[in-house]
Amino acid sequence: MEIKNLDEKILQQLQAHKIKPKGRWYFLLKNYSIWFVGILALLAAGTAVSIMIYFFRYSDFGMRGEINKSWAEMLILTMPYLWILFLGIFVFVIYYNLKHTKTGYRYPIWLIITVAVSASIFLGGFFTLIGWGEELDEMLEKQTPVYGQMMNPHIAFWSNPEEGRLLGITSSPLKDNEFNLVDKDDKEWTIVTREEDEKFMIVIGQPIRLLGEKKSDTRFEVIRIMPMMPGRGFFKHMGPGRPNMSPPMMSPIPMTR
Repeated sequence: MEIKNLDEKILQQLQAHKIKPKGRWYFLLKNYSIWFVGILALLAAGTAVSIMIYFFRYSDFGMRGEINKSWAEMLILTMPYLWILFLGIFVFVIYYNLKHTKTGYRYPIWLIITVAVSASIFLGGFFTLIGWGEELDEMLEKQTPVYGQMMNPHIAFWSNPEEGRLLGITSSPLKDNEFNLVDKDDKEWTIVTREEDEKFMIVIGQPIRLLGEKKSDTRFEVIRIMPMMPGRGFFKHMGPGRPNMSPPMMSPIPMTR
């Protein structure tokens, strides 16, 4: 009798407030949406990890002596801080969505976050193996140059001629031990090489990194030439003042290994 009265009271309250009970489809759709967003966040977190692995692989820690930086300085200057921030956001989204699933309330926060981070690292490792992080980074830099300057610390690190580091894209063939290079700000430099350096072939329009010494505002004497990995997509975006990268030309450039 009491249960019947209680049911009637609940029904009266629902009718009084014009509340209509939600159908089963609503809860199914909500549950699927939570899982869908959680999976997307996991994929995004794995992608962030893959791009960070790509950056760390080419952070040049082995060149600390030549660059005159300590291991800690190199780490601080080449750390992809924004990608780490995005990873944290993606992990939080994973946690939030799992917590709001049908059985998510049963699991403690530390367990969900540990599983989310571990899954992100595992997925990031897989994406690295198939080259997804590298390809995505290059594509984003090519399509959106501001991405390269904001998200890729290597561009800023190697754009410091005062400290003997310069990167850019070659814009002329080698002549009398000199060639021209355009940096990220569309500034053209005259690069001076040495006669005794070993020769190798380089394509005009190819992004490269230089280690050496700034001699003047537009002149840089090089002691080492290296290919560019993170950041090369940035120079494939053709902007004002950048050289035409096609058709390719070949020219020997001195280099020390």
